[in-house]
Amino acid sequence: MKSYNDASILFLGASGQVGGAFPTVFRKYYPHYRLTAFLRSTALDDALTSLGNTYIIHGTFSELSTIEELSSTHSIVINCAASFNPPLTETILRGIRRTQAPKKPILLHLSGAGNFVDHSTTGEYIPQSNPFNDANPNDVRKIDASYAPNGATDEIILQAAARGQVNALFVCPGAIHGNSANHLGLAVGAASAQAPGVWLLWNMEIIESKGFSPYVGSGTSVFRFVHVDDVVDLIILVFRKALETWDSYVPEDVYRHFYLAVDEEIVSKAVALGLADLVHRRGGIAEPVARSVGFEEAGKVAGYIAGNLLVKNDNAKSLGWEPKGLGFLETLRQTA
Repeated sequence: MKSYNDASILFLGASGQVGGAFPTVFRKYYPHYRLTAFLRSTALDDALTSLGNTYIIHGTFSELSTIEELSSTHSIVINCAASFNPPLTETILRGIRRTQAPKKPILLHLSGAGNFVDHSTTGEYIPQSNPFNDANPNDVRKIDASYAPNGATDEIILQAAARGQVNALFVCPGAIHGNSANHLGLAVGAASAQAPGVWLLWNMEIIESKGFSPYVGSGTSVFRFVHVDDVVDLIILVFRKALETWDSYVPEDVYRHFYLAVDEEIVSKAVALGLADLVHRRGGIAEPVARSVGFEEAGKVAGYIAGNLLVKNDNAKSLGWEPKGLGFLETLRQTA
């Protein structure tokens, strides 16, 4: 293992939808930071090393002792993988606690806005007088394991930062869509470069299994979407913030470093129709049909398509973040 370097980064998630695009963009702004990528696949090795000052360690997330050791010898950990994997997060933090660094390490964690769906089962639009706001420390302070699916991991990090063990910052995207032209896998034809992302994949699986695209009730509930390139842009801005606040960060600041990457708000029936067309064009269903179903019939995506994701991202906007990517429905229309 490499020894500690106060300008070194451990990066997890290089083969993912977001993580695969991040290193290319990161290198444009930060060419001199030593980057260590931990990933299972060897397909991206040439693309990663071509970025310069980049090292690769192959392994899986079951190799916790390796991840702990790597976390202990890097000053910054950027985790763009496994947002609902508490054991992995605990391992990263164990490594961080072991560090002999002169500065407190930084952990930049990619979470998910699915935590903040209102749990409605009706499929109706239900307004909120005080939606979650990433700029409100009291809202962030409430996040715990009950905020599924990412809350258990977020809570572990929040507690560690509040105890002064790490400078933690979060990027929390809505439903991510699109494929990035910056993805490392494009150069080698890796399937990961064209992967649809977790949220979209879950929905497509349900549609194919049912033979139609479901929405719940009237389909007027709303969800928030964001293009993958806009998520990467926010991660870069939050990384910059992490560097700017490295010396001034105090434990209470963790509740002020939560950044929501959300853009469009789209009603669930429109989402269902767009997905029906995509899955039909791909041969997954016979006709591009969307139908209203009961909550129980909607499967594992029921909570997301029946409920409302109503949030405010004043904190992300304060960094100058402005989404520029294609809209969700246009992304679906352009997807082969």
